Amino acid sequence: MGVDQSFRIPVHIILLSKIEASKLKRSDCWESGMATKSYLGITLFILLLISLIHVYQRTDLDGPSSRRSHKYTSTSQKAVPEPVGDFDEFSDGSSLDPNPFREKQWEGAEKPAPKPTWENSSYEYHLLKRIANSDLPDDVFLQGHLRRQEQRHARRDAACASMGGRSSARDLKSSVMQNLWVNDKYRFVYCSIPKVACTSWKSVLLVLAGVADTTDQFPQKIINSRSSMWMKQLWQYPPDERQHILETYTKFVFSRDPFSRLLSAFQNKLSPNSSFIRASRWQDMLGTKILHEFRDGWRRKKDKYDLKFSEFAQFVSSGHGFNKHWNIQASMCLPCDLDYTILGHFETLDEDADFILRLVGADGLVSFPSSNYSSPTNSSSQQVLTSHYNTLSSMELRDLYEVYQKDFELFGYPPPDRLKG
Repeated sequence: MGVDQSFRIPVHIILLSKIEASKLKRSDCWESGMATKSYLGITLFILLLISLIHVYQRTDLDGPSSRRSHKYTSTSQKAVPEPVGDFDEFSDGSSLDPNPFREKQWEGAEKPAPKPTWENSSYEYHLLKRIANSDLPDDVFLQGHLRRQEQRHARRDAACASMGGRSSARDLKSSVMQNLWVNDKYRFVYCSIPKVACTSWKSVLLVLAGVADTTDQFPQKIINSRSSMWMKQLWQYPPDERQHILETYTKFVFSRDPFSRLLSAFQNKLSPNSSFIRASRWQDMLGTKILHEFRDGWRRKKDKYDLKFSEFAQFVSSGHGFNKHWNIQASMCLPCDLDYTILGHFETLDEDADFILRLVGADGLVSFPSSNYSSPTNSSSQQVLTSHYNTLSSMELRDLYEVYQKDFELFGYPPPDRLKG
């Protein structure tokens, strides 16, 4: 429990005591021991009495139950209600609210109208409300996306229920906040996952934030290295605003077939044939380490770099370390904890992106870009996928699937054909 701020000695009293002490040092009484102690004792008693009076006045004015319920910007302004039970990701997690997304409690002000009990804060309620406030016509386009979201959320809900529901408070602190990008003007939150068109989405957000005029204004490296300086992330907001944003803004996340995403990371960063401009750095720092560990007799000085996908897959399955480019998607955006309004798929990227921009009213300002900002690897091609994953034994494929099983189930991707049956 935090210290009650109303019981601190006021600043002006502390300053007064320092001034009095300074006077004592300069006075003749300073040199007369007993007189000095007597004078100092009287002064401290007076200061203590003033402090007690100050505390009594504040307690009488506010009451013990209302000290945290209002913020005042001036004596002439009305109180602004502050939600009770906020959470702070900067804490060590020991006092973190285990249910930070529960219904807010309000004191000292009229409580907002309750949501319909049959939907109670569900993605569907928020989506329908957002549609009602948009210019989206009730046509085949809209109905198709509503059915798509209903199916994806149903799969997500079933998977979450089988996995035990919520993640821990520490997961909420460490895994999500740095991935959540906020736009206050259009009232949405985007959770970014590397290798799932995140650079393209950041280029859109830069336009909507007024930083860029077009989505092709900045190269990929600049977008990824400076986005955090140009745009807001959820952790930068005070806890009460953070919770309000999560409850009221449109939230969306894009996922990708886990095996397609893993192959894309390999081909982009570690494959000997990569065209990525910084691939050599990845290969020197990580690729050679994998070769040393998973290929008998390989030596950097005498052998060329020719890492195979099967060796990379063994490295990932062994749990040696996850990089954000192939980390588990569910751990980065917590779909069981955040009730995302839109669950987008990389496989339907253009359609889902168009729907989101129209939903938030930004389609007149920006269009979702092509793959100019990505480093295409063609890893979503079924032929390319099959050729790489066929290099794995059935046991190796099973081990790799178990690493990403949560992503397959939560985001509705079927397991590989070799593992069915």
